[in-house]
Amino acid sequence: MSKNRLPIVGAFVVGGLLLFAVGLFLIGDRRMLFTDTFELYAEFSRVSGLENGGKVRVAGMDAGEVEEIHVPTGPTGKFRLKLRVREDLHPLIRVDSVASIQNDGLVGNKFVQVEAGSEGSPEVPPKGTIQSREPFDLADMLNKMNEAIDLITATITEVKGGVDEAVSSITDTADGAQVLIADVGKDVRAITESSRKATDNLTAIVAGVRQGRGSVGKLLNDDALYVSARNIVSQAEKAVANLREASEQAKGAVADFRGDSGPMKGLAGNLQQTLTSAREAMSDLAENTEALKRSFFFRGFFNRRGYFDLSDVSVQQYREGALASGDRRPLRIWAGAPVLFAKDADGQEQLTDDGRLRLDAAMAAFVKYPKTSPFVIEGYAEADTGDVRFLSSRRRAELVRDYVVGKYGLDPDFVAIMSMGAEADDSPTGKRWDGVALTMFVPRSVS
Repeated sequence: MSKNRLPIVGAFVVGGLLLFAVGLFLIGDRRMLFTDTFELYAEFSRVSGLENGGKVRVAGMDAGEVEEIHVPTGPTGKFRLKLRVREDLHPLIRVDSVASIQNDGLVGNKFVQVEAGSEGSPEVPPKGTIQSREPFDLADMLNKMNEAIDLITATITEVKGGVDEAVSSITDTADGAQVLIADVGKDVRAITESSRKATDNLTAIVAGVRQGRGSVGKLLNDDALYVSARNIVSQAEKAVANLREASEQAKGAVADFRGDSGPMKGLAGNLQQTLTSAREAMSDLAENTEALKRSFFFRGFFNRRGYFDLSDVSVQQYREGALASGDRRPLRIWAGAPVLFAKDADGQEQLTDDGRLRLDAAMAAFVKYPKTSPFVIEGYAEADTGDVRFLSSRRRAELVRDYVVGKYGLDPDFVAIMSMGAEADDSPTGKRWDGVALTMFVPRSVS
C-alpha cells in the first residue's frame, strides 16, 4: 500500500470506531446502561400485548423499561412485571403509586404508566411491588357496547309487547264501560221514579200532621199534652230539691262524726296508740332476737339452724368460712363468663340464652335441698383495677341472683351476693376465676 493511501485508511478506521462508539453510547443510553436505576415489580392479570423492553413512564416521563415478564403458573395467577426505573425518579414512586398498561396513541405500542404517589406515603423500597390497575382494551369496550345494544333491543321488544297489551286492555275497558253505562242508565231512571213517589208520600204525611191527624199530629197540635209535660217537669224539680236537702244533712252528720268533739277523734287516737305500742313491741322482740343470736350460749344453736342475716356477712368473713359450720358444708358449682354473659349495645353485660341454660342445669343440683339453706352467688371478674373488678363481679352476681330468684321462687332472705373480685383459690383454673360460682350451704346429713 502506498504511503499516500495510509492516512485515508487510518481516517476511515478512526471514523468507523467513532461511529461504533457513538452507536454504542446511544444504545447504552437507550437501555440506561450508564444511568443509576432500581428494580420495581407490578402484577397484572393480563399484559394486553406488552413485551419485554416496553417503555416505563413515571408521571408521563420516560423512566425505564420492562426488563422481564414472569408468566404465572396457573390460570388464576398474575403476570409479574420486572421494571427497571431511573433512580432520580425514585422519590416520585410511593407505596400508594398505581401502575397501569396503556397505549402509546390510539393503536400504538403498549407501555407501563406509573402514577406518582402522595406526599405522606413512604417511598417504595428497591425490588418492591406497587399496586396495579388492570388494562382496558378497545375490544373490551366494543364487547360492552354490543352487550348494551343487545340489552336495549331486548328492552324495547319487551316494552313494545307491554304497550300492545295495555292498548288491548284499554279497548276492552272502554267496551265494558259502554255496557255498564247502558245498564246504569236503566237503574238511575228507576231510582228517580222511586224518589218521586217517596217525595209525594212525605208531602201527604206532613199535611196530615199539620191538620192534627194521627199520634204525631195530636202531639204537635194538642195543648193538653204540653200542660201535662210542664207538670211533670215541676214535680221533678221538687224531688231534686228534696234530694239536695237530704244530702246537706248527711254531710253535716259526717262532719259532726269526724269533728274534734265527735267519736271518730277518740277512735283514731286509740288506734294510733295501739299501732305505736305494737311497733315498740316488735322492735323490742327484734332486739332480743339479735341479742340471742350473738349470745355465747345460743350463738352456736342459731348458726346451726341458719338464723343469720346474710346482708351483714362481709366478703372477708365469707372467705374465712362465716357461713360454714359443723352442720353445714358448701356445695359449689362454677360457671364461666363467656357462656353466661354478652355485652349489649350500651356495653353492659347481660345474661345470654346459653347462660340461662347453664344456670338451669346448675340449679338442678340445688332444688332438692331445703329452701332455708343459705344460697350465695359469688361474682368474679378479671380487670386491671380493683374498683372495676368489684363493680363487674357485683353486676354479674346481681344478674344471676335476679334470674334464679325469679324463676325458682327462692326466698330472698336466704340468698346473698358476694363481689369476690378475681381471687378464687379453689376454682377449676387455679387461683383466679372469671364468671360466677353458685354456692349453697347444705346440711352435712343430706347427701
